[in-house]
Order: sequence, then C-alpha cells, then structure tokens
Amino acid sequence: MKRPARPDVERLLEAVWHALPPRRRPKWAGHPRVAADVIVVEDAEIAELNARHMRHEGATDVLSFPMLEYDYEREAFMLGEVVVSSETAQREAQARTLEPVEELSRYIVHGFLHLLGYDDETEAQAREMEALQERILTGLK
Repeated sequence: MKRPARPDVERLLEAVWHALPPRRRPKWAGHPRVAADVIVVEDAEIAELNARHMRHEGATDVLSFPMLEYDYEREAFMLGEVVVSSETAQREAQARTLEPVEELSRYIVHGFLHLLGYDDETEAQAREMEALQERILTGLK
C-alpha cells in the first residue's frame, strides 16, 4: 500500500491545526512549535496496542496517545503519537471504493484531532469531530 509521504503528512497536520475553531484551541496553542509522531503499522501491531492500552480486542483503524509535554530534543511541545493501521485502511478503502492513502489520511486526521482534545464518545461529539475531519480532508483535495 502506498503510504503518505512525510510532506503530505505534515500538510495534513497543518491543515488540522489551522482548521481548529478558536474556542477549541488548546491552552498551549501559543507555543511556537508543536510536534506529533505518526506511526503506520499493520493490523497485528495495532491489535496488540489496542489490547494493551485500550483493553479492546482486535485491530482498529487509529489510536492516539497524548503526551502533552515539552520535548527538549525537538524544541517543541510534543502533542503525542498517532498510530494508524495500513491494513485496515486498505480494507476500508476497498469497501468504500476510495484510494487507500485517502483512508489512511482520514485516520491520521482523526487521530490528530484526538491529540488536540476532540473526543467521539457521544453521538454529538462524533458528529462534530467527523464534520471537522471531513471538512479538512475536502479542503486538501
């Protein structure tokens, strides 16, 4: 599966950052530099992480691990890690007749929104998060 290139991932994350409504900007948004890691894995690895950290069985599309601390090596505020499954993206893309890289990008945006404080536990939260996510992705086409 073709994975997004680093510049494409950076563009995705910047689009998310700039799309945040002012009321949703985190306290540390004024920090001059922020960082996040995006890790692309296969189903077996994300299933292991899902079981260990979320206590859920099986593979999932995306997991987010907030860190929210200053990274002195990067000289940036570290938001956390977004882990996405390339195999899940491949299956979902095929089922939805999308390009796999588009589905993987959706997971990256979704995970980054979680790092920025968005949640999707309730139906209202999920609608708000999905609407923003899709608006961001549409704006990048």
